[in-house]
Amino acid sequence: MAARGNPWLEVRPRLLMFAVALSLRVAYAWLATGPHARPTSDPVIYDTVAWNLARGAGFSLGGGGYPTAIVPPLLPWITSLLYRAVGHDYFAAVLLGCVIGSLAPLLLAAFATRVFGSAVGRLAGWLAVVHPLLVFFCGDLLTETPFTVTLLLALLLSVEWVKTPRSSRAFGAGIAWGLAALTRPTALALPALVAAWAWVPLGFALPARGRLRQIALLLLGLALTVGPWTLRNALVMHAFVPVTTGSGGALLVGNNAGAWTDPATRGGGSNDLWDELLRTEYRGLSETDKDVRARARTVAFLREHFSQWPAMAAAKVARFWRLSTDAGPARSTRWVALPLQDLVRALDPWFLWSVVVLPLALWGLGLSLRGPRRWFQSLSLWVILYFTWLGVVFFGALRFRVPIEPLVVLFAAAGLDDLGRRLRARRSGLRVVTRSNP
Repeated sequence: MAARGNPWLEVRPRLLMFAVALSLRVAYAWLATGPHARPTSDPVIYDTVAWNLARGAGFSLGGGGYPTAIVPPLLPWITSLLYRAVGHDYFAAVLLGCVIGSLAPLLLAAFATRVFGSAVGRLAGWLAVVHPLLVFFCGDLLTETPFTVTLLLALLLSVEWVKTPRSSRAFGAGIAWGLAALTRPTALALPALVAAWAWVPLGFALPARGRLRQIALLLLGLALTVGPWTLRNALVMHAFVPVTTGSGGALLVGNNAGAWTDPATRGGGSNDLWDELLRTEYRGLSETDKDVRARARTVAFLREHFSQWPAMAAAKVARFWRLSTDAGPARSTRWVALPLQDLVRALDPWFLWSVVVLPLALWGLGLSLRGPRRWFQSLSLWVILYFTWLGVVFFGALRFRVPIEPLVVLFAAAGLDDLGRRLRARRSGLRVVTRSNP
């Protein structure tokens, strides 16, 4: 009753969660990037496109005369709005990413509450606040952070829709999935997975025709959100490009002789062949032509090495789910600013996190698969398996793990909550009774 009479009692924990998450991410960005840093590697592309958009040169690279679809549009567009307000300040864009990333714990807490209950929701939110990968990837202008947020938003709206089927909710969930796809095109296939998952629970409230209508509205929301960008690509790139032109190159990076045979990159990606082709055979080609040729070259390579598929799939999965930030003998990971690299590499926060959280996640997953709401709670598992499959198709990397880490945390929170209740029951001499409807 107190919470109803005083809404501040419900808002205050969420504000505290957001404030702590933002403080950690800003502190890390200050140490790892700094206010005078310049973008390197992939962030250069996002920064360039965003600045061209901000100064009216369109979605383009270089000086603005080279229209592109090499990156998904949502992150550069959001960043361009900031650049219009404050000028071309890369660190301001990083700080904007910190603000966006700080929404992930709130969305995860809401999603976990809908699926597992309020106790698990609180635990999941706070675990996401201090999650090493979620903090680390706020240190650069990358799609991992906004994609994690849009993915959680889409999952939350999908669960809300299935719990209370309404046409407006189905359409809204489709729009959310469209935003996720415009943040990273790997989300394009997820609405089909969600539709298959939702078919059974929707049947408890709707007839077959009603289920088909609502799933059609889900897909319509997706199409109306992604469609304008696809149409722009068709007009500008003169080819059918749903979101980006980078899938062929990504396939080639993870499936070539160097990536499959070099112990330092086995199971991961190797850019050597791709960089060589850009300098020689692919020089002067359009983005779409490069993408088509890279995809064809990858398919030919995979056909020639069919017998190695099982071994490479195992290597990619092992690399995808590795417990250490060290990706191989020739690799290292920049976790914080240079003066602290040696200390952090010695401690390896990701290893310390993984050895605690992953067993709890497996425990929580086992509980959900045995529980009376196992199908409803299985959505997170299907999404995790989908991203694992992407790692097998492309290459194993922690960057592919970032968007699903909140879902791993969700299962870990469920396991931690169960262990806590068992411990309290043992101390009080009572037996734990699993609630059928948390």
